[in-house]
Amino acid sequence: MKTGIIIVNYNSRPYLETCLTALLLKTTTPFEVIIVDNASTDDSLSYLKELTDPRLQIILNPTNKGFAAACNQGLKISDSDLVVTMNPDVIVPHNWLPRLAWHLKQNKKTLIVGPKSKGIGGRQWAGPLPASGGLESADKKISRLYRRRSERTKFLIGCLLLFDRRLPETIGYFDEQLTLGADDFDLSLRVRKAGYELRVAKDLLVHHRIHGSFYRSNPQVTKEMEQKSYEHFQRKWKQELKTYGWDRLFHDCLPVFPGEKPFKPYTLMRGSAQ
Repeated sequence: MKTGIIIVNYNSRPYLETCLTALLLKTTTPFEVIIVDNASTDDSLSYLKELTDPRLQIILNPTNKGFAAACNQGLKISDSDLVVTMNPDVIVPHNWLPRLAWHLKQNKKTLIVGPKSKGIGGRQWAGPLPASGGLESADKKISRLYRRRSERTKFLIGCLLLFDRRLPETIGYFDEQLTLGADDFDLSLRVRKAGYELRVAKDLLVHHRIHGSFYRSNPQVTKEMEQKSYEHFQRKWKQELKTYGWDRLFHDCLPVFPGEKPFKPYTLMRGSAQ
């Protein structure tokens, strides 16, 4: 079973190189990497044109199509059974992919699985980690402590998501009007509204540098794209936001959609699959 790993790049050259190095070294199951560059203005293009690894496929967009549209480009050309969308500022540890895939396979109602990470919130927050030892050491500890444990969640941060072909077949592709931001909240609500689940793999830790491309891009353009995304999201989910509010939709333990079960209170150091 092959996995298509889709990375949308925009002005993330130094992060992208580190991300790809980890992927190529630490992904042991069959995979392809599809890099969609959204008209980067840094040295990303010269770097990408020098890559020769046959596992890499590169798409160079002449304009910045936005994150969601670029993800859809990768989805539509990949023939893989499993799909990962990930940011170029993410670093994965050894044996990361089989652990994520196990949770998707074992939980039939789950459409998307995400990892733990330092620096992101909700149930994906990894908690305080040792100051020394690095990603591999912390990940090994977490993988032993929470082996094959996962938990349902109301949302998944889009830095790294694993799903299979059921996702576009069930809820459709990424909403291309979400040019930068809110795409993960939109996906989370669409999955849950369709009667499916999102799940956090408690036994996998990745390193996410958070907004790596933001700091290397035109801040005005970034702000405009973000504003456009969140305005569209708020219009799209206006009724749900009005009825339930942000906390009820994404943070508390109460169900929202028909058939959705209550969520267990979040605990950092204890818990098993729901």
